[in-house]
Amino acid sequence: MRILIVSDIHGNYDDFLKVIKMEAFDRLVVLGDLLSYSNNYDDEDEENILNILSKYKNKLVLIKGNCDYFINYDAYDLFAHDEISLTLNNHVTTFTHGHIYNKGFLPKYHGDIFICGHSHVPLLIKENDIIYANPGSIGKPRGGSSKSYLIFEDNKLIIKDLNQNTIKELII
Repeated sequence: MRILIVSDIHGNYDDFLKVIKMEAFDRLVVLGDLLSYSNNYDDEDEENILNILSKYKNKLVLIKGNCDYFINYDAYDLFAHDEISLTLNNHVTTFTHGHIYNKGFLPKYHGDIFICGHSHVPLLIKENDIIYANPGSIGKPRGGSSKSYLIFEDNKLIIKDLNQNTIKELII
């Protein structure tokens, strides 16, 4: 199964659409912060982002970010989790935004793969038998990083930039 994981779109509809169109996926995971914390985005971009998510709702796992609490998900027939653990590619994988739980503060129950966003900085490491991943940000990268996303396919995790260049890869 090929899983596309994005985070921290922050209203950047054009780059979100670019990633959706260029990457084939069986499942889409969005780790929250769909819109900008400054509300400095076009209302049309908000609607377009939510319409894309609605279009893929049968493949979608949506996580609520710290900037998303005012979104009316019901209007788009969507539901956003605060945190969820799923068995994907034979691994229990925990997804959350990252503002509550993160690499330094894990929930009581978590999988052998822990994926969160929030920091806007890509991360892919294995420590103490847990793989930690962060796809970075499509909308507002930080720390000198590029706009990026994560692919989880079979036995590997790959962070890519928006030109599909591999930033980091981990065989699991």
